[in-house]
Amino acid sequence: MSAPVVREAGHDDAGVLVELRALMFAAMGTDPAALADPGWRLAAHGWFVDSVGTSHVHAVVAEVDGAVVSGAVGEVTALIPGPTCPNGSVGLISNVATFEPYRGRGLASACTDHLLGWFAERTDVTRIDLFATEDGARLYTSRAFTPGPFPAMRRTVRRT
Repeated sequence: MSAPVVREAGHDDAGVLVELRALMFAAMGTDPAALADPGWRLAAHGWFVDSVGTSHVHAVVAEVDGAVVSGAVGEVTALIPGPTCPNGSVGLISNVATFEPYRGRGLASACTDHLLGWFAERTDVTRIDLFATEDGARLYTSRAFTPGPFPAMRRTVRRT
């Protein structure tokens, strides 16, 4: 087995990024029936093709023996400036996942570190947000992420 390679993802990686996204949602307890719906996968694939490599989306993958086995995505979002984000530029880390046989090798950490460097060197974000599973939380707390004071809340809007 060769040493892992961490690299910027491209449009050709859209399919595996969707699979890693499904893995992330499964780890978060998403209903298996919802995960099986091809509609979101097709939409996510199109989003990755259109968005990866733009100035506001940076995706990173880790390869072992030429196969992508882990990845992470960083996005820059514009919000109204406030005390915790004085310029309104917020980073979001998502889609952090590693296929089961490759877990515990530091690949998600390497992808996350790459994103943190991108945010620091190539964006103007003043805060980085993420949602972590209980299993993934230590990866982020070791990188100075702290729990926020307010829990996430959500409302689904059905579109036909």
